[in-house]
Amino acid sequence: MTWINMLSAWQWLLLLAIPPAILSLYFLKLKRQESVVSSTMLWKRAIEDLHVNSIWQKLRKNLLLYLQLLFVGLLIMACIRPGWSGMNRAGERRIYIIDHSASMQASDSKPSRLALARDKALKLMKDAASNDSAMVIATSDRASVEQGFTNNRSLLEKAVQRIEPTSQLTDVSEAFRVAAGLANPGRMSFEDNVDIQVAEAVPATVYFFSDGAVGELNEAEFGQLKIEYVPIGDVDTQNAGILSFAVQRPDTDSAKAKQGSIAAFARMIHHGSETIQCTASLYWNNSLVDAQRVELAPGQETGIQFDLEGVDNGSLKLELDHADALPLDNVAYAAIRPDRQVSILLITAGNTAIETALRTERITQLANVQVEPRSYMSSPEYLTSTTQGKYDLIIYDSCSPEKMPTASTLFIGGLPPKDIQPKSNEPSSESSNGDAQAAVQSSDEPTWNFGEPTGPIMIMDVNRSHPISQYLEMLSVGIVEGRIVKPPQTGTILMVSDIGPVFAVAPRGPYQDAVLGFDIIRQTDEGFEINSDWGIKRSFPVFIFSAVEQLAGGITEAGAPTVQPGMPIPLMLSNRFQNYQIIDPKGRTQTIERGADGRFLYTKTDEIGVYEVRAAGLEDPVERFCVNLFSNRESNLTVGMELSTGAESIPATPNTIRARQEVWRWLLLLALGLLMLEWIVFNRRIFI
Repeated sequence: MTWINMLSAWQWLLLLAIPPAILSLYFLKLKRQESVVSSTMLWKRAIEDLHVNSIWQKLRKNLLLYLQLLFVGLLIMACIRPGWSGMNRAGERRIYIIDHSASMQASDSKPSRLALARDKALKLMKDAASNDSAMVIATSDRASVEQGFTNNRSLLEKAVQRIEPTSQLTDVSEAFRVAAGLANPGRMSFEDNVDIQVAEAVPATVYFFSDGAVGELNEAEFGQLKIEYVPIGDVDTQNAGILSFAVQRPDTDSAKAKQGSIAAFARMIHHGSETIQCTASLYWNNSLVDAQRVELAPGQETGIQFDLEGVDNGSLKLELDHADALPLDNVAYAAIRPDRQVSILLITAGNTAIETALRTERITQLANVQVEPRSYMSSPEYLTSTTQGKYDLIIYDSCSPEKMPTASTLFIGGLPPKDIQPKSNEPSSESSNGDAQAAVQSSDEPTWNFGEPTGPIMIMDVNRSHPISQYLEMLSVGIVEGRIVKPPQTGTILMVSDIGPVFAVAPRGPYQDAVLGFDIIRQTDEGFEINSDWGIKRSFPVFIFSAVEQLAGGITEAGAPTVQPGMPIPLMLSNRFQNYQIIDPKGRTQTIERGADGRFLYTKTDEIGVYEVRAAGLEDPVERFCVNLFSNRESNLTVGMELSTGAESIPATPNTIRARQEVWRWLLLLALGLLMLEWIVFNRRIFI
């Protein structure tokens, strides 16, 4: 038994004095005057009182006495708060982490694994001591603190009941970092290199409710956390799921290439001990168009293909008609992207390298390209088209307009017009040597700055995180002359040379401007001469295609992009619109605005299905994308019986979690029952 002292010394003395006081009442004898009567039959009750009040007489058996003493004893025991020992102690801190990822929707434990996890957490809360504090964290691929530390059991129970299932993947590292941050001491640094501890360590016990599909954990993040892993679900649950689903148009020179021809590919897997057979049904815009019988071997991936004709737009759904514990991964979606070509204007004095790169098959599918000489910029047609938004992208090769157009731009060697340069237009005075990032600071104004031409220069680094430059190899490119390019504060540097940045991109309202600080071919008094051999390198057509795709927002692939639930998706959309409307699978609409870098990023990808992107004034969608589970880990419903932390592992806690069980409430309830019984006995004069 574990005793918790709830009374002070004088309170104990007062409480222990009650039983002797009760006994003294039964030894008490009152002094009475004797009288002679003819008969005692009418005085029976008076005689009984004499027996009770006779002092120091032999104590008779009396049920009332026993009930009163037992009642007082129960009160004393309730104040002592007895209980049987467990692994917890009074005043403990508990952290309940409940996994609500996609696999927790499995119905092998009725009604679902998540429901069972919530029930176990609620039961454990009821077994906790009244002064224990706890918090509740829900986790999938991110952590959400549903309730901070409190000893209010009602708030904790409501927080657990609020946790809803999700379609997201499992990544519990963030949840454990949150828990460890509350249990481990924090530190902060002051001057003189002295670390000051700002909080003392508060050990806590983490109860982690999950099916174990969490991968390897980092034990260093636990700190003073004691981890109790509570496995949820049946150990040997079998499940089949779809791992990928995509569509593709045949090659244009293929014999099968026809108008509206499409090929759909899918991969499936079965986690189980026996081979199963099922049907894969393909729907186009919710109408069944094809079906195949599929045999899935245990633990092996199986691929299937559908060849369709007359399908040129809309969405596809693949359904696996196998009854298992997780229907979520038996459905997958793909979408056919709407046809959308962009308009590109190239103004050049005859750069064959750029013209050749714009005539490749992929760019021909992507864009309508118009090539004009530099004199075209002074024509009325140019002035009209550039002010009315006719072009999605204008490429200026070694030239510059008088005013920026209503379109995205790519300047190769030339400088943008004065309206996006500083009014002083003074050349940069920074040194051309040293760290380029330290040497270049953007102007406080939303304008571009440029250095004076110098050379030769060499490309030192490329920004691999940006879509325009992520595939470029520039170390072998020779450049005779170039200049430093400084974007506005909202811009992004894409190439850095030995003199500083030479290529950058920046947003301009709904448009994007990219400036390359060196020419491919430059014009001199003697004619044209080669300034860089980049035009004959393999990376140059790749650069032109990436620039056209990103700056103009065209579409080349038939299949819409797909992401997993909860993951953000960058959207390549036309620069003609400042915002777009996203319609999710449930029909809800959300407006997205252009980001500071000129791109669109959508993050509300919680629902599995097809999403449509629409623009104001256009009847048809301008883009589609899909959200699918596509996770082998989530589809594998085998319950892990331990958590791996690298060198060691955390075994699963037994099904029955022992915790402190206090009985003072039951003792108090029993005492109240005895008090009622004593009242009944007294009123009916029942004696033994």
